[in-house]
Amino acid sequence: MVIKILSLVSSCDSNQQGLCVKNAILVALKSQDVVFLDFSGVTNVTSSFVNSALLDLSPQFDLDTIKSRIQIKRVNRQIGNMIKDRFVSEARLQG
Repeated sequence: MVIKILSLVSSCDSNQQGLCVKNAILVALKSQDVVFLDFSGVTNVTSSFVNSALLDLSPQFDLDTIKSRIQIKRVNRQIGNMIKDRFVSEARLQG
């Protein structure tokens, strides 16, 4: 299943926007093995957005499951680095 981020939120700046994406991911993960997040048209994300959208999935899924079942598509360097950095930091905290 593909989730187009800009079809859910107008930007990726806040916790509230991240929660909207997280809820869509949870629904998609119940019916699909892999979920593709399409960031087409998104130029910037904040750590608050990434935390709420992705890292807050950790009560339901461990980090390895999140990384294996959610694939990020069509991101620029800033978005890719932000997501990667947040997962690295979270892994350190959990490890």
